[in-house]
Amino acid sequence: MHLPRHRSRSRHRGSALIEISLSYATLVITALLTLKASVNATSGQTWTVKQTMTDAFITRETALASRIPFDTLVGASSPWPRNPTVSTSTVSLGKLPGGKLVTGTLHRTRLPDENNLASGGGTGSATTNPSGSEAWKVQSILTYTVGERQYVKSRTVLRIR
Repeated sequence: MHLPRHRSRSRHRGSALIEISLSYATLVITALLTLKASVNATSGQTWTVKQTMTDAFITRETALASRIPFDTLVGASSPWPRNPTVSTSTVSLGKLPGGKLVTGTLHRTRLPDENNLASGGGTGSATTNPSGSEAWKVQSILTYTVGERQYVKSRTVLRIR
């Protein structure tokens, strides 16, 4: 009579091992699904953070183009060279959480208005431009990448004196 009890105990021991294995597998699957959801949420945040950084940078460029002294803007050492020359530089836009540096490529140029006098890069005359006013389109173009896609943001400021 002692034998049937012993067999019953061994059946319970085997089923406990199966229950533990199933519980562990369920826990691992739940952890993997949670990890995947976290990665998906973070990748969307990265796009948003980079868009915010580039918006801030291009806004700063617009402010700089609006405030730089006119003589500096049209001078030989201008940050915005006269078209067709383009100034190209790699710029730091900021850092992502975790310290990863975000960079972009900034292109700058300026275009004279057609009615500027010849001294101002245009084809205007004293008849078409009697006040001798001078106007320039100041362009800043920022290119950057998010994932595998490349994006471009540009701003043009009209400066007149």
